[in-house]
Amino acid sequence: MLNTITKLKTVANKSLLVYALLLFVVAETPLLAEDSQAVKRLRETRDCPGCNLRKTNLQNIYLQDANLRRANLSYANLRGANLQGAYLRNANLTGASLTGANLRGVDLTDAKLGGADLRNSQIDDKTILDKKWRQVWEIVNKPLSVRDLQGADLQDANLSSANLSNVNLEGANLRSASLTGTNLRASNLSRANLYQANLFIADLRDTKLGNANLHQANLNSADLRNAQLEGSDMRQANLSNAILGNNNLSDSKLTAANLKNADLVGINLSNADLRRANLFNTNLNNTNLTGANLTGANLTGVDFKDTNFTNTKLEGSNLNGVSLSGMVATNANFKGINLSNADLQETKISGSNLRRGNLSGVNLSGADLKDADLSGINLKDANLSGSNLAGANLSQADLSGADLSNANLSQVNLTGANLTEANLKGASLAGIKLENANLCKAILPDGKPHGC
Repeated sequence: MLNTITKLKTVANKSLLVYALLLFVVAETPLLAEDSQAVKRLRETRDCPGCNLRKTNLQNIYLQDANLRRANLSYANLRGANLQGAYLRNANLTGASLTGANLRGVDLTDAKLGGADLRNSQIDDKTILDKKWRQVWEIVNKPLSVRDLQGADLQDANLSSANLSNVNLEGANLRSASLTGTNLRASNLSRANLYQANLFIADLRDTKLGNANLHQANLNSADLRNAQLEGSDMRQANLSNAILGNNNLSDSKLTAANLKNADLVGINLSNADLRRANLFNTNLNNTNLTGANLTGANLTGVDFKDTNFTNTKLEGSNLNGVSLSGMVATNANFKGINLSNADLQETKISGSNLRRGNLSGVNLSGADLKDADLSGINLKDANLSGSNLAGANLSQADLSGADLSNANLSQVNLTGANLTEANLKGASLAGIKLENANLCKAILPDGKPHGC
């Protein structure tokens, strides 16, 4: 019976899938029919004003002197097409591939060419092309002739794989421009507008990007080694897998940026805004995070070895299981942080705020926690052996099962703390406050257990 029901369910699921596919085909068929009729008309008459030819494959087509006024050719494949003398006034060529196309004598007045690929296309003095798009054509086809593009309007331009090394693009408008694989090495992009620009696998080594607008830009796998990025706006930018070695990102805006798997070894991120940023599996070894704001950031799997967290804000961040050995974090804000099972041995966290944080099972052996605010913290089963907690506030803290052997607890406030089964052997307790503390079964400094 169960097998029969299972078979019926399988048949029903397949039937639904077939039905869905039929609906899709029926919905798409009129468009396909319309497109094919337009293509047939175009081939036979070369007269197709206002035709819908979106995403149509017209590679190597012969369209000399064709009338395509106001035609929709967005994302069409016009590679190698012969359009000599064609009338394309007000045509939509957004995202179209015109690689190797013959555009001699073509009228492209007010044509939309955003994202169009003009590489290896041919134009002449009779080609009517707006000044902006003629400049784009020169950039992608005669790169050595264009060296100064300061303040140029290149919005929506397709400059993929172009050679723009050592070019002056200071203050240029590259909003939504396609710069995939573009060589921008040692170019000047200071104050440039690169909002939502696509810089996938772009070469940006030694490039000047100070105060540039990279908001929501795609910098996935881009090479930014030794680039100057001081003060740049990279909010919500995609920097996953980007190479940022030995860079200065001080004061940068990286709110909600995606830095997943990025190489940030030795980076200067002092005073950077990294709120809600995704730093999953990022290498921050020996990074300077002094004064940086990492509130709400995803720090899972991050390597923080020898990182400087002085005055850093990490409130509400997730650092579960992270390695922070050797970290310097004096006067940092870790309020409410999750550091359970993290490795914090020999870290310097003096004066830092860790109130109500979760540090259960953490390794803080030999750590410097002098004058830190640890009130209400969870340090259950934590290793604090040999640590310096002098003057720290541990009121209402959970230290049950914690190892505090040989720790310096002088002048520590343990009011209302839970020290059940904690190990205090050899610890210094001079001037300690223990009002309402629970020492049930705790091992005291002389090695003797406390009663309950």
